[in-house]
Amino acid sequence: MMISFKCIFLAAVAVLGFSPSVLSQTVTLDTTEKGLHQTIDGFGTCINDKGTEDWYQKLYFDELDCSIVRVYLVPRFKSPWSDHTYNSPWFHGDPAMPGPEGNNVRTYTGAADYTREFAARKAQIAVMGPDIDDNIKRYFDLDSGRLAGGGTIARMASSKSGERKVFASVWSPAPWLKLSSGNKISGQKDPMPRNGTPWPFIWFDNFAGGVLDTSGEPRKEFDDSGLPGGKGPTSALTQYARSFAAWVRAYQNKFGFKFDVISLQNEPHLEVFYDSCLFRTSGEFIKALKVAREEFDKYPDLKDIRLIGPEDTIGSESTYLWYWENNGFKQHKLLQFMRDIEADPVASKALAFYCVHGYAVDGITSAGAEPLVWEWSARGWKDSPNPQVPPNIKGYESYGKKCWMTETSGENSEWLYPAAGFPSKGAFSIAIKMHQALTMGNVTAWIYWQLTDQFKPDDQYSDQALCNRKTGAGSPKLVAFKHFSKYVRPGARRVDVAVDGTKKLKASAYLNKKEQTLVWVIINASKDKMQVKLAKPDLPGLDAKAEVFTSCADELWKPSDLEFKDGTGALEIPAFGVSTIIGKLRK
Repeated sequence: MMISFKCIFLAAVAVLGFSPSVLSQTVTLDTTEKGLHQTIDGFGTCINDKGTEDWYQKLYFDELDCSIVRVYLVPRFKSPWSDHTYNSPWFHGDPAMPGPEGNNVRTYTGAADYTREFAARKAQIAVMGPDIDDNIKRYFDLDSGRLAGGGTIARMASSKSGERKVFASVWSPAPWLKLSSGNKISGQKDPMPRNGTPWPFIWFDNFAGGVLDTSGEPRKEFDDSGLPGGKGPTSALTQYARSFAAWVRAYQNKFGFKFDVISLQNEPHLEVFYDSCLFRTSGEFIKALKVAREEFDKYPDLKDIRLIGPEDTIGSESTYLWYWENNGFKQHKLLQFMRDIEADPVASKALAFYCVHGYAVDGITSAGAEPLVWEWSARGWKDSPNPQVPPNIKGYESYGKKCWMTETSGENSEWLYPAAGFPSKGAFSIAIKMHQALTMGNVTAWIYWQLTDQFKPDDQYSDQALCNRKTGAGSPKLVAFKHFSKYVRPGARRVDVAVDGTKKLKASAYLNKKEQTLVWVIINASKDKMQVKLAKPDLPGLDAKAEVFTSCADELWKPSDLEFKDGTGALEIPAFGVSTIIGKLRK
């Protein structure tokens, strides 16, 4: 009787204990100097008001061991400048919704009409003088409840051991420093700003939209002659720089920490109903960057803060990396910002490095898993990818600067979503996005939008957060993020990884000589489980045993061990699963 090849194969499978669907792959590292890439700065989220709560702090620092704190930075003014929510309609009833203009907001077009009569009163402008400490004492509300969460976590991060960094993004400067953009809001429902309302405006206490006045022209509205050291009318740019520096010093002193990095503007291409400011061209951004750097350099406590930008969304195609057409205007985007900044020696020196957001065109939908977009962002292109963009464009690596990915969100809370097909929109996809940003984009930091939602009950969370109080460490999204944040520590160098045979196994590795660890993060992006062989790298002192933590839809966090025998270690990674392997180096 003839025995078919198929029978022999199935018999072998039975002996080995594998199912026919199991794939076998080998992962090899190059830990020589040639195989080492970017140095990791860390991982974290932006902080909201819940940062004052103990359970939040334990999740952030103990469960995730976050190494970067992101703070929301917008100046908050005391009375009379902030009276009646900056004289805008709200549920306090003074003025009542929808307000005298029937649009739920107070509009203005610039400093000249910011103080116009509205609801039988006039809002005031806080003119900044040359004395930074007088500005702080005179104008700012440091007891605002909106500061406590970020300030508390920032102080805690600064006091903890390890290379933790405090980072802030500016959402908007003071409202009177902005001009009309010519754009109008759309797509809203009550109690939001009414559709068709022109930017800028005040909605509740949000400084929404408008463009920074970068003309440099002195304005009578900004006359500082009545203030210590003042000499007369100043420009909006001067006021911007003074206000920026004063608010940063005030924030630091209030909570007792130092900012390491500040982004000049969150998503400069968008006007939205919350705090926002539009920079349509790189030229506008460069003017703001220069005056901010010059002002910060005057003060010992501010001069070492690194300014970064443009914190632009990367989208999913090449045109969006170059420009975005909005209301007939081709607004500059990431690669155009970089080209113009690096062409200006003063601006290039002022901008320490770059940062981006992993969102699509709308600034809301999650993006960032497209390898080609990261390739273009980091290294640009020689030949034009399409007729809408020019050839010979550089990325941030071409300029010798690193990049942080400083915000993304948008995933469903289930590990696998959608349930059918590739789960590109669930918690599992967070690990894929982190992998692509780190390996293709060579980013040195990866920051999610929120740990928890600020305004939702403790048993709910949206696609913009990693967890809620009830799910805590059992949240699938938090677990996916944890595979990197807890074990890939600041100071680690990414290591070259080669995977035999399939593109569905995604692997990255990180060597941290200070902490004496070698960490692999391996992602099975297929519907079948995989048998993985880790080739033991030639690293003196690498233990024969390593810790392993594996996550999948059936079991979110499974600890195990891996043992290297005859130069390899074997593990099984479930379908759409993630494994982090921590090897120890002994001296």
